Amino acid sequence: MTTDLISLDTAIVVTGLSKRTLWRRISDGALRKAEDGSASAGAGGGRTLLDARDVLPLMRAPLSAAETALLIEADAGDADAQAELGAVFHRIGEMKTAVYWWQLAAAQGHADAMQWLGRCYAAGEGVEQDENLALMWISKAAAAGHAIAAAQMAGLLRGAAGK
Repeated sequence: MTTDLISLDTAIVVTGLSKRTLWRRISDGALRKAEDGSASAGAGGGRTLLDARDVLPLMRAPLSAAETALLIEADAGDADAQAELGAVFHRIGEMKTAVYWWQLAAAQGHADAMQWLGRCYAAGEGVEQDENLALMWISKAAAAGHAIAAAQMAGLLRGAAGK
């Protein structure tokens, strides 16, 4: 039987607990860990992976079984899962966590995540308001073919031309 694992970094994001607190729980045996020996983990000997079943009860917001599967995919680096998980956390009001997942997806060129990040920076949701970053992310999403972002950019350009 394979165990569903998530990284220590993801556990920190979804629980709000510090790395130190999670390591203490690992030492106490409350959290089970396994080492990822994959080459993509870098020269540091791999990343620390935790059994997702141990982490789920510690989360600030409960996830359904489907959302938990999405979390595992997102943690593994799937940009579509990261963007969708950002939407899940947005829906339940965890904006900082939503932004975290959208940033990961946007870094991989995910247009929806870029548009959402632009929206967050424009409104100051989950991040400090920053019009420059909002414009940057929306323009990147538009350049990647995102229809809503393209419409937003066209509106901004029309507004600037009317001044």
